[in-house]
Amino acid sequence: MNIPRLTNYLAPVLLLGLLFFGCKKKVEEKPQSSPVSTVSAAIRVVATVNGDPITLAEFQERFGRTGIKPEREAELEIKVEFLNRLIERKMMLFEAQRKRIKVGLPEINKKMEALRTEYGKDIKDLLASQGVDFEKWKSDVWEDIMIERLIASEVNRHVTVLPADVRRYYQANSQEFEKPEQARVRQIVVATEEDARKVEELLRAGTDFATLAREKSTAPEAERGGDLGYFAMGEMPAEFNVVFGLPKGGISGIVKSPYGFHVFKLEDKRRAGRIGLDEASKAIAEKLRREKEDTRYKQWLKELRSRTKFEVNYQALQQ
Repeated sequence: MNIPRLTNYLAPVLLLGLLFFGCKKKVEEKPQSSPVSTVSAAIRVVATVNGDPITLAEFQERFGRTGIKPEREAELEIKVEFLNRLIERKMMLFEAQRKRIKVGLPEINKKMEALRTEYGKDIKDLLASQGVDFEKWKSDVWEDIMIERLIASEVNRHVTVLPADVRRYYQANSQEFEKPEQARVRQIVVATEEDARKVEELLRAGTDFATLAREKSTAPEAERGGDLGYFAMGEMPAEFNVVFGLPKGGISGIVKSPYGFHVFKLEDKRRAGRIGLDEASKAIAEKLRREKEDTRYKQWLKELRSRTKFEVNYQALQQ
């Protein structure tokens, strides 16, 4: 699980993937006159945001928690970008406090419970196995929620996608909504040709394909009766293309691939055609919203940075 290591204390900044501080020249670098090794990491300051320091020790601790192990030649560049992210994060936390955004313990507990449900393991145990301090992680979660609320308030709620926007996109990008012929297929995969021949015998004897897939198939979808869902030609390995020549309900012969020996059943076919506006509208609206939120986010972050005072000492990262 990667969430406790990285995204839970840099989300949503990292999840947005925006390189607001694309290079170190974008913030003011404080000159360094003393050698790097003469000041301890606990008091050496690598950056300040509105006068609030980020010490080298804090940077090292947070960077260590990500589990990132960069190649030596790229190490400084990655650390510089990571520091820029921490500066961005602190800047937004200042703004969240200025906006009086509040986060209570029940909300933190709710998020922790959601993670426990998702991963089926107590979050404390999971963090301990990765060497992550639980209390620090919980503090990061609290900050994450603060930032999420800030972005929701200052960015997302200002974005609107109208039905006319969706319609214009659909009309201007009609080629995106042309869909090829698709087949819905079940498969049974076994290790040897001999096993595949036994499967064929059982099918000829009237054994239900889905039942046999659950009993015999070694593929991950066996528990779903071998159901691969719908796919178009070219979306699966070339060996799977045989299914497009089958009649509905038809069963293939034995097909060998690098994964083993397959027997396919064609459940259904969808003709090629264009996806209608009604069917496509939800996906289009989501795409347009993401694009508008991204644009709004960049503008808002630029404005926020213009109101923030920075001092950065990138040379200290070489310690």
